Amino acid sequence: MKKTLLLLVLAVLQTSCSNTNKTNDKWLGETKQKLIKTWGPPVRVLHDDQNNEILLYADQVFTRENNDDAGIAGPSFWKYDYVYINKEGKIYLLQNEKQKFPPQSIDSKNLVGLSSKTGK
Repeated sequence: MKKTLLLLVLAVLQTSCSNTNKTNDKWLGETKQKLIKTWGPPVRVLHDDQNNEILLYADQVFTRENNDDAGIAGPSFWKYDYVYINKEGKIYLLQNEKQKFPPQSIDSKNLVGLSSKTGK
């Protein structure tokens, strides 16, 4: 019984993780214009060392601490979506991350592994 339950939990976890990747994968090869029409304008537009564009989408998420109703004054983090656009205007990579710093402080030169990503 325990083995069956463990296998079921593992299957659910694997499915939920793969659905996130499939959501991002559906945008690969799509145009920048289609993305902006669907998601709206990005918070910032950055350029990498090969002059490809990086569209930055950001949402600030506020968390409650100790069931305190702190709201905007409470702790927060930023949820980022980086959408990499090649010179032909097509999406070739999407990345997500959570950070404590605001979008104004992001510099394309400081993005981890940016120099190794090339447009297709």
